[in-house]
Amino acid sequence: MAKRLLALALLLASPLAHALPDENQGITEFDNYRVHYSVIPSTFLEKKVAREYDLTRSRSVGLLNVAVHKTSGDDAPKPITAQVKGTFTNEARQTKELSFRRVQEGDAVYYLAQFQYRQGELLIFELEPAPYGDAKTLPVRFSRELYDDE
Repeated sequence: MAKRLLALALLLASPLAHALPDENQGITEFDNYRVHYSVIPSTFLEKKVAREYDLTRSRSVGLLNVAVHKTSGDDAPKPITAQVKGTFTNEARQTKELSFRRVQEGDAVYYLAQFQYRQGELLIFELEPAPYGDAKTLPVRFSRELYDDE
């Protein structure tokens, strides 16, 4: 169980996320929220972790992880539940919807989406997390190039 949590923590917006290369993760801050995101080739997942979370490991499949935290004063940011929608656009200017799946382990809440990509292709992600209980969305836009490890 601890190995599984550690492997997923590497994908999460958590203190352990520093283990990912900086270019694979990001944080966008809003007034009372932070949106954490990371993108990796699915081949970075251990086979056992991929099986346990029903994730596809393939050279052409990427994994996007999104977490939303509420910030308040001096307290540490707290993970919250949100509705996460998003798209990505490839170099051929094809835009595709992302389908997110909510995962909760203890206090951690995050959203995973898998998508198809080509090696070295620049992908532009546009996310719209909407914290439950708040009428606003938190727009995030970023780009990534992915290369698998095999």
